[in-house]
Amino acid sequence: MRNRIVYIMNVDWDWAKQRPHFLAAHLSTSNDILVIYPFAWKRRYLSTNDRNGVKLYPFFLFPLGRRFAIIRRLNIFVLRMIARIFFRWYRPDFVWISSPELFDYLPKHLSTKLIYDCMDDILAFPRNEHCKGSLSASERELVNSSFLVFCSSNNLRDKLIARAGHPEKYSVVHNAFEPTAFSSASEQSDSENRVGAYVLGYVGTISSWLDFEVLIKIVDEFALLEIHLMGPIENLVAPFPKHERIKYLGTVRHEDIQTRVSGFDALLMPFQVTDLVQSVDPVKLYEYIYFNKPIVSVKYAEIERFTAFVDFYTEAEGLISILDRFLTEGFRKKYSDSERLKFISSNTWSNRAHQIQEILSLSFSLKEEQGENGAGS
Repeated sequence: MRNRIVYIMNVDWDWAKQRPHFLAAHLSTSNDILVIYPFAWKRRYLSTNDRNGVKLYPFFLFPLGRRFAIIRRLNIFVLRMIARIFFRWYRPDFVWISSPELFDYLPKHLSTKLIYDCMDDILAFPRNEHCKGSLSASERELVNSSFLVFCSSNNLRDKLIARAGHPEKYSVVHNAFEPTAFSSASEQSDSENRVGAYVLGYVGTISSWLDFEVLIKIVDEFALLEIHLMGPIENLVAPFPKHERIKYLGTVRHEDIQTRVSGFDALLMPFQVTDLVQSVDPVKLYEYIYFNKPIVSVKYAEIERFTAFVDFYTEAEGLISILDRFLTEGFRKKYSDSERLKFISSNTWSNRAHQIQEILSLSFSLKEEQGENGAGS
């Protein structure tokens, strides 16, 4: 049975591909999906993502809505009207929403079943500190109104249960990998024009969660190392580090990333272990395994299940020790080719979409059984 789903994203369709992009695309193979997304006025760090098979409709927010209450109220008024038009026209079976920031834009007393896909701890973002109270209230109301709540990590599920209750609504659907998203035939390799002899690469959003301090420490410690950072920049608290061996490559089309990564000697995930990060199931670790390179990451509980693939550190000294071993003994992976292929095949976005479909079917069956039992009691 194909469901009609209005899928409301909290990021531009042309932003660096994330969970909402992949799930919307894969769910559209077995459902009729209409994607509504916020148009980003600043297009500098955006790419052009694939639009095949997906119905896309951007919506426009007046700028500075975070700073001025009157602009926020205007955005809410306009977008509720737009949402009503879409719902009456499309008549969805489900409305899928990816952030409590969007909940106020929905019409009140929504009759359609609501699905909340929680991919981040929205209250832990530094940018939301000034509106934490209102966001917390929106989050509780969203969970209370939802038919189902999907979470990208166990830690995120546990946090939401503690804050909003309704444990029966939750299912953990981890992030995944998109095997068709990469092509190895576009950009030049980054093995040229090096200052140092070896390159550590980072692929993903460059934001306040990156540990720039530890990056400075390792390039100061090892004169033969460079760090290349690839991805969009947003909400930096500290200035981007100025060092000749820390290079920003900009935003790269998703299908061109693999070729750029081919010039890296190892892949790095240098996060600060904040309250926000502890709930993250990083898409980049799935992609890093596909890239078939040595992987080094800061350690936290949610990603310990990647131990067979990743060299973990807990502080700068541990990272320095790992890199010293690489430089002495060679940049060697922890995992075999067969382990890599097995991991990739069982952790695709297609697998996750299938998991979601099974949960939806099971939830409907349980609701029907409960209704029948209630009618006969």
